[in-house]
Amino acid sequence: MRTIVLCVGFLSFAGSAAAQTILSREPHTLNPFAVVYVQGGNCSVGKVMKVTGMDRRQRKRTCVTLDTASVAH
Repeated sequence: MRTIVLCVGFLSFAGSAAAQTILSREPHTLNPFAVVYVQGGNCSVGKVMKVTGMDRRQRKRTCVTLDTASVAH
């Protein structure tokens, strides 16, 4: 019985960790290689901006579909 409870608990945790939060605006600070998704109107309909922290002042910004954002990391 304990094994079943532990497996169910692990699966529910893994599912919640896979979900991504989509922000309304880009954060002021972002750690190197951290990824956030922003719905700020800069991309076309059905897409969000994927922002990846690079070094202290640079960031990589690309528009991705919502399906890609929910599946990624």
